[in-house]
Amino acid sequence: MAPEKRRFGHIDIPLQRVHLELTNICDFNCVFCPKEMMTRPYGQMPEALAKRLITEIRQEGICEKITFHVMGEPLLHRDFFGILDHARQEGMQVGLTTNGGRLGAESARRLLDYPLYQLDISLQTPDERSFALRKAGRLTFQEYLDGIFSFFGEYHRRHPETVFKFRFLNTRIPQKSMEAKVGPIRVISSTQELQETFRFWANRVYDSISLPDAARKEAMRGIAKLSALKWHVVEVAPNVFFETYLLKDWGHAFGSGPKYKAWGGYCFGLRDHFAILWNGDVTLCCIDFDGKTVVGNAQDRTLRDILSSDTVGAIMDGFRSCRLVHPYCKHCLGSSSLVSWALKPLASVAGLKLLKPFFYRKTRLARSSG
Repeated sequence: MAPEKRRFGHIDIPLQRVHLELTNICDFNCVFCPKEMMTRPYGQMPEALAKRLITEIRQEGICEKITFHVMGEPLLHRDFFGILDHARQEGMQVGLTTNGGRLGAESARRLLDYPLYQLDISLQTPDERSFALRKAGRLTFQEYLDGIFSFFGEYHRRHPETVFKFRFLNTRIPQKSMEAKVGPIRVISSTQELQETFRFWANRVYDSISLPDAARKEAMRGIAKLSALKWHVVEVAPNVFFETYLLKDWGHAFGSGPKYKAWGGYCFGLRDHFAILWNGDVTLCCIDFDGKTVVGNAQDRTLRDILSSDTVGAIMDGFRSCRLVHPYCKHCLGSSSLVSWALKPLASVAGLKLLKPFFYRKTRLARSSG
């Protein structure tokens, strides 16, 4: 049963999550990430600020969980475990999104002692060929693979209730503006590639948790029914999911041509989440990688104060009637052609509000871990 909503400033809470960006520093340089387009400085959220925000979020009941994610690799934060300890002491559910590159390092061994609510590994590139798109320095794909599954097997054994999600990049629909700038991006681009990828990674998962042969065969039959067209969330084992994401251009971050600002549209910003960047800036959504939608700074104001502001009120009034008030929202949902400009806002409303159940397919493959 969904929790009862109440008003907090101008938003309805509890939200699904609040994104807490501990750092925007990352040890990967993925070609499909807007890291190189980011104009804000690199840094790490002060430990005291992170702890104060976690306490406020918990006491106010703002969201169901906090997620360490916007830009950057959270495990690089110098005070990561102190912040995680504080969240545990506050009784706050925590989600961690990691690129997976440090799961074979000391930080991952320490992480084994923490029962997170959810742990997402942004695999994105699931084979050696596509892993080159990550520009992961000296880390080889085999080292990456070994580190992930060494960690996964032990973590899942200790904390079977933690939701473990492997996330894959679906490039069935190419982003021409992005590829014009960074070159071809091909990861999972067909149903055959999707099924082959899921079989390989599912077998590695099953080897790690010793899934019985009958359940494994059942899962493989389920994988054979999947299509690359949909946004899949596939439960391959109890609390272990594979999720596919379509390649996006981060609100035209990679585009260089003229854009027509959207005349309307629908967005989940401040509806199911918002984000707090490492320097305390509060932004409307997790897609705003460069802090263009800042509505206040939490270093010297409470979240209640920020979310009660006239600025947020005007933005939320607009969202409720599918109007875009903030200039960056108009840019993010804008288009490069007049035809797209006319139709895209209608498509965003239909897609996110009405057609999401069609595109969002949740499947359970294996029901027993033996």
